[in-house]
Amino acid sequence: MKFVFTAPLIAISLLAGCASSPAVPQGMKPGQFVDFACDGGKRFKARLADDGTTVRVRYEGGYELESKGAGVYEDANWKLVTQGSNAAELLHNGKSAMKGCKPA
Repeated sequence: MKFVFTAPLIAISLLAGCASSPAVPQGMKPGQFVDFACDGGKRFKARLADDGTTVRVRYEGGYELESKGAGVYEDANWKLVTQGSNAAELLHNGKSAMKGCKPA
């Protein structure tokens, strides 16, 4: 009888574990720079670290942004939001620098 009751708990635990694992942002490839085309003809490049803990952004220089979870990467000045909508957004000092960014 215990097996019947514990099997669903094991299944739920496995699903929860999968849901909490870091996801690769749409269009990004670990270890490779991907070109993003944004609204207004703006562009930037981003490379996800192999372990998913950082993203290297190339736009008016180069910046290493740390993962804050839920598809958000940031440092003191820059923030890249890759989840929550169908396109990424790059912000500088809290203001949107590029919106509607999709892998080119």
